[in-house]
Amino acid sequence: MKPNYRFLMIIVLLVLCAPCIYAQEVAPFKGSFEACKAQAQKENKLILIDLYFVGCMPCAEMDEKVFPDPAVAKEIASNYIVFKTDVMKEMDGKKLARKYGASGFPTFVLLNGAGKALLTEAGYFGADRFVSLLQKGKALEKQRQYLAFDTNLDHAYPAAYSERFIKTGEQHDFAELESYLAQQKDLTSETAFLANTVTNFPRYTNWVYDHLPQLIDLYGGSLLLNKVNTIAKLKSKQFGGLQQVDSLRQLLSYIRPVYNERMWSVFLPIIVTSYYEQSKDAASYLKLIDEYDLYPNWDLRSNALGQVIFSQKQQPAILKSILKEFLEQQKKGVLDIPDQYKLVALYLYLQDFDQAQKAMDTLLKSDFSDPYLATKKADIEQLKQAIANKNTHTIQIKDIKKSIPVRLG
Repeated sequence: MKPNYRFLMIIVLLVLCAPCIYAQEVAPFKGSFEACKAQAQKENKLILIDLYFVGCMPCAEMDEKVFPDPAVAKEIASNYIVFKTDVMKEMDGKKLARKYGASGFPTFVLLNGAGKALLTEAGYFGADRFVSLLQKGKALEKQRQYLAFDTNLDHAYPAAYSERFIKTGEQHDFAELESYLAQQKDLTSETAFLANTVTNFPRYTNWVYDHLPQLIDLYGGSLLLNKVNTIAKLKSKQFGGLQQVDSLRQLLSYIRPVYNERMWSVFLPIIVTSYYEQSKDAASYLKLIDEYDLYPNWDLRSNALGQVIFSQKQQPAILKSILKEFLEQQKKGVLDIPDQYKLVALYLYLQDFDQAQKAMDTLLKSDFSDPYLATKKADIEQLKQAIANKNTHTIQIKDIKKSIPVRLG
């Protein structure tokens, strides 16, 4: 029996073109936002609002890498209509950005067909995370769990807030918003809440912190991120100065619902490091690193350990515990220049000059030709001289960081 080559060719083409078919199905809706809602209701689908502007690099990355992904395209094609709008050029985009307080781009808003808000998020999402976001929106709709935003795009917003999104040429100082907020009977109302998100008045920032669980339930965590970051850093410094590590843990538990997984991985190390910079309690800091898995790879961990090495040079027990980590890493392969530099420093601070010299000999064999390398030959010469003089007092050793590429999401 002869093989049916024509049939086989059709099958191959269908397999190869499947991603393209899905990509075509997620083309943004053409028309007004009101027409998009009507279409979503007609098709019994949810709405994915994509707020962007030309020149936004994460927005372009989403268009190039994420929306065409077969898993993303399939999820959207099955359950969503995409409403993509420019917040700089299109009135729908400007009004929607104002409505949902877009502070970073892209901003994604998930609605049901009637326009009820399910969730809002900002920033770049990798394909896996974006699929999870879309599936979360679907689950929230099934459970009829909506945010407190109403469907009106034309509220009487305070001018200083509205001007941020819809430019009229009028000058409005943000200080106007303080008197506006002072006049509000209910700071949890939509317009009062949105006005508060763009301010930095201590009274109202503290109010947000004190009412965090209620506000997350009403409006989600995305719009609270900037205020919570500000107050968390201040409180972590305060707790660090008092060496109240349990208070830090309570703070982290309290603010955790504000952050998605990606934002938590970015800001948690900053908050914990802020605590350490005030406390200088290395034992607690090292415990927190492990407890919260702050640095999931060696390069990140090495950078974090650097500041401990140079701030704990009089604490041999701490230095020995860190030295053990570097030696374990050394067994896995050759340490890079910043690691080897730190290894020399560890031996030097521990006054193990023989091992410091051996580590230095290895370091001197490294290639220093990379123009972006933070470690320079002059730095190495200072270390070399300190070993020769057995000098651990006046030598100024640098906390040299590895260069780690930024990951969007």
